[in-house]
Amino acid sequence: MAHTTFSGDSMPRVLGHYSPAVGSGNLLFLAAQGGIDQETGRRVDGDFAAECRQTMANLRQALRGCGADLSDVVRTTVFYTDIADLDAINQVYREAFPADPPARSAVIVQLPGGMRVSIDAIAVLPG
Repeated sequence: MAHTTFSGDSMPRVLGHYSPAVGSGNLLFLAAQGGIDQETGRRVDGDFAAECRQTMANLRQALRGCGADLSDVVRTTVFYTDIADLDAINQVYREAFPADPPARSAVIVQLPGGMRVSIDAIAVLPG
């Protein structure tokens, strides 16, 4: 099956050699997004919740660059560095997905560049 890669100015910055999103059939696979301020290219200032909200904003930007939105997401994986931050993740997740949230896995990991959270997603392309 052929696939399509999505990149360009409408997508969040990538921090390595990979595509921010790849479509195959009606599925969209989004690379993990972190709390990077798209203006500065640096981790957003603030507490963990602020970083988590920026991460979700970057995920939303990537989805929109592919013609989709958060409502099209069916699964996410949340990578984070401290179990104590799970309550903040749940709060931001409730804000981003107020009804019918997608399936989710959450994994405690070490992340590069001082990041504390990163989220990838699978979505169903509209149409």
